[in-house]
Amino acid sequence: MNFLKYIKAHDYLLVLILYVTMLSIGLCENANVIYSDADGYYMYLPATFISKNFHHLNTRSMNYSTNEKGEAVIKYTCGAAYFFLPFFLAAHTWNLCMHLPATGYEPNYYHAIIICGITWTFIGLSLLKQLMKKYFSWAATWTVLIAIILGTNLYYYTIYAGAMSHVYSFALICAILFAVDKYYERPAFWLAILFAFLLGWLTLVRPTNISVLIFVVLYRVASVNDFKNRMLFLKVRMADIIISLPFFILPMLPQMAYWKEMFGKYIVYSYQQEGFIYWKNPKILEVLFDTQNGLFIYAPVLLFMFYGLIAARKERRVSFIATALLFAVITYIFASWDAWWFGGAYGHRCYIEYFPVFAFPMAVTFDRIINAKKPFVKYSFLVLTLLCIYYNIALTNIYKKELIWDGPKWRWNWGTWGEKVNHIYSNY
Repeated sequence: MNFLKYIKAHDYLLVLILYVTMLSIGLCENANVIYSDADGYYMYLPATFISKNFHHLNTRSMNYSTNEKGEAVIKYTCGAAYFFLPFFLAAHTWNLCMHLPATGYEPNYYHAIIICGITWTFIGLSLLKQLMKKYFSWAATWTVLIAIILGTNLYYYTIYAGAMSHVYSFALICAILFAVDKYYERPAFWLAILFAFLLGWLTLVRPTNISVLIFVVLYRVASVNDFKNRMLFLKVRMADIIISLPFFILPMLPQMAYWKEMFGKYIVYSYQQEGFIYWKNPKILEVLFDTQNGLFIYAPVLLFMFYGLIAARKERRVSFIATALLFAVITYIFASWDAWWFGGAYGHRCYIEYFPVFAFPMAVTFDRIINAKKPFVKYSFLVLTLLCIYYNIALTNIYKKELIWDGPKWRWNWGTWGEKVNHIYSNY
């Protein structure tokens, strides 16, 4: 009992143990994390600090756009590069000091980005932990954190794809929720500025991330009266909102400068031929349940959130209205994109940034399970959670070996998926 009390009081040690474990796995794998889309997010750094030339890019594996001059242009925004920067500079300085090749694509740079992705994921998890402990029990909080980091594709994108943007959006949304909770509780001008800056950065990383504003505005709104009070609160604090606007734009200025240099315009849709072609026929069921990266096929543990969302819909801590509306909006957005499965990915990667939002209703579910009076109910659901975690980690390892699940010649059917599941639980 004394040990349990000590762990509860010093649970940062659990975070540290998880961090070191995942860091060890990531570095031992020694994976090339800078490829495809990740190449585009990262390319801003070698182009700025090494070649010092954006007009003649070594495009490598990056999908790129072109300008009127026929020059290759990075179609991805530079928000993720801000996260990479200190880790990139550390690797670059080391290689220069040790007289090693320093093109930006040597092993030390890959290791730096692996460390970067894992570090920022755990910064986000630490902020989420502190916020959730305010509204939920220690046991429910930690069950959710373990379920999210080990039972979803956040596990894969943290360890093996740290140069993709999703873990950084995840960390930013954790920070935004942490700041917003404090702002609504005790408004302060500096918190409004911090929120505006973080939201601008989040939008720069992935423009569709601006949708999280739905959750922010309706955070802890559980009734019509709550909604009226929130609107009145925002009206009273309108000065904070107006003065904070420049800080929302601030992170975007380097991106706008790049677009001006390459396209002659400050605002550009750089994806050119790609877009939202399914607005009138969104692939909603496919996005959620298809074998080709369907959200709940790859991360069934997330289904736990629906019980909590419904069972505690009148509780402010769940933010039922905000969560349900945000889930509907982002699902519609993702289902409208031309490649609704979002390419060669493990699971539906675009939901990863919103896991902090899903964590609240999941915590209600696990709180009810942990406190269930019938041992059979309690232990059955906890075993089910462990099976979901095992399923995710095992499927991740299969995916890692079989890259890449994408393209016209690859398309899972339910029989193939069943074979994978059978392999996981009988032979893996």
